[in-house]
Amino acid sequence: MTHIQRKPIRFLLASLAFVAVAGCGEIGGPGFSGPQDPGVLLVTLTQGGEDLAWTSDGTELVYAVAGQLNAVSASTHAVRRLDAPQSDFIVALSRGAERIYFASSLHVAGPNDPSFLVGRVNPNAGSAEILFTNRSLPDQHLGVSSDERFLVADRVLYNLQTGAQITLPVGTSFGFSPDGSQLLYYQFQDGLLIGSPRLISTADGSSSEPLQSPSGSFHYGHRWEGSSLQMLDFSLDNEALHLFEIEATTGAKRPLAEFGSNPTFPTILPSASWSPDGRALAIWIEQGSGPDRRSNLYVIRSGSAPAIVASVITAGWDTAVGIPVFSPSGSAVAYTYYLDGGGRSLYMKSGI
Repeated sequence: MTHIQRKPIRFLLASLAFVAVAGCGEIGGPGFSGPQDPGVLLVTLTQGGEDLAWTSDGTELVYAVAGQLNAVSASTHAVRRLDAPQSDFIVALSRGAERIYFASSLHVAGPNDPSFLVGRVNPNAGSAEILFTNRSLPDQHLGVSSDERFLVADRVLYNLQTGAQITLPVGTSFGFSPDGSQLLYYQFQDGLLIGSPRLISTADGSSSEPLQSPSGSFHYGHRWEGSSLQMLDFSLDNEALHLFEIEATTGAKRPLAEFGSNPTFPTILPSASWSPDGRALAIWIEQGSGPDRRSNLYVIRSGSAPAIVASVITAGWDTAVGIPVFSPSGSAVAYTYYLDGGGRSLYMKSGI
């Protein structure tokens, strides 16, 4: 894969049986008054930071800059370099139970040289381990199961215990089930970059029938409730934004939140993730218009209305926010803020 700058333009428990109504869609309401509040600045970059991964103890945030893997302290903001093999670009990160997995593109000098490698490193101990190299091109979605048995990269499903490999159809992966038995995979159709979601068995690579698909077949976010896959979706009704979940097998819908009418509401950028215990959702929603347009980071917990925990201006042509990433304890969230001109900053919001 060539290196691609990813700027996401893209919830909760079964007990979440309420619709939280937030009057934040109105100009001058919550989310628009007062200065922006991005949180604590951890580090400023000129490139990199597309993928973020917390260390297992939650003390550091790991990110890549070109072919370098760094960790920044959440408390002191000190940056250290992690051991990683020399490469052109680290194109994707994923965290297992203890180790950080990475995919790197390599400089190719000859026709038989590998073009990418996949490795892993324990940020707290030991040197990096190269798992394998390949001559094909990795996609952006590197994933590892929570028990670190299965890994998906370059549309190949690897069993790291047995060494078995299963080639997947053209598509994009979006993570494993908690027990590692299934992989959520969007299989592309007719050369389009819009896929049909399916579940891939990690045992034999067999595929489910197409799942109930969110609007436009795009992936906005998902969570697992046991073996049940819940997909995030939204709708606009009379200029009000409705967030809900779709049970991927049955199509049953569960409302999550509603954001009130806003006649200048231009776009929706749902970019969401759940805390490790599944009890809190963080989601970006862009609101407002013109120079006041900003992205607000909402956290929703069972029994509580959505609360804005961070807010940044996204009025510029090239400004955007990355997927929020919860710390292992769920008490902090980190994200990348992309600026006009190519710069970006890593921010953290704690005590949420």
